[in-house]
Amino acid sequence: MQQRLQYELCFAADEGWCWLGIVRRAGPFRYLYLPFGPALAEASCLGGAIREAYACSREAGCAFIRMEPDHVTASQLSTLGARPVRSRQHQHTLVLRIDVDDETLRRGLNSGHRSRINTADKRGLSIERVRDPADIADFIALLRQTEQRAGFYSHDDGYYHAIADELLPTDEASLYYAIVDEQRVASALLFDYGDTRYYAFAASDTERRSVMPAPPLLWRAILDGREKGMRRFDFWGVAPPDQPDHKWAGITAFKQGFGGDLHSRAGTWELSVRPLSSRLFNVARTLRR
Repeated sequence: MQQRLQYELCFAADEGWCWLGIVRRAGPFRYLYLPFGPALAEASCLGGAIREAYACSREAGCAFIRMEPDHVTASQLSTLGARPVRSRQHQHTLVLRIDVDDETLRRGLNSGHRSRINTADKRGLSIERVRDPADIADFIALLRQTEQRAGFYSHDDGYYHAIADELLPTDEASLYYAIVDEQRVASALLFDYGDTRYYAFAASDTERRSVMPAPPLLWRAILDGREKGMRRFDFWGVAPPDQPDHKWAGITAFKQGFGGDLHSRAGTWELSVRPLSSRLFNVARTLRR
């Protein structure tokens, strides 16, 4: 997949790995950023994913690759010639085994989530999964409300439209809405790769948060993932375990309410593609500090 937006958006996959990459600009330099990627089935798949990213970077005129792979160690990345930089994304996540029966999954729920899931119908709450890429517009509208409320910004509209256009029809991405009084009040965008469903993005209506749509919404996504044959559900980021006052403490508590085990990534790494341009970029970055 490659869309020309304000940047180039690229997707590549093969047996054992996949990545979604963004060609970004930093002054006169271009680089390929693989957020939370490459996603690997196991560490031995890293080489193939990097070779494809390297080829894409060369073609796009990038100076380097910035990546956040899973299932690998710092020493494995260093062996490839990559070097660590300041982390751009979370290093810790929760992963829940979902290839189990309903009773086992429910045992992992905290009392609040269990109650909100059990009473969803009584509260007039329903969950729908949509496959039409045009439906991404409501997700974006809810996301902008969420960003304003929480004080962050993720990506421009084109990024989400590109994902919807390319990945919803192929079932590689799933888009859900929670509905109350015929109004879409919350949404979640998830990706499936290998045996794992990834809870990538979530959004909600500021004025309807009191109906607590998130637990039933996510519960449906978990059950659908299991039905599809997924074995794991990755909650896509939690606060560091030794920082109880972290800014993500609230969303971390929400995710922990479903159960799961803590997993940690190696962080953000950069791999030079054009050595001279990469060195010049690093010099410029140092001078800006």
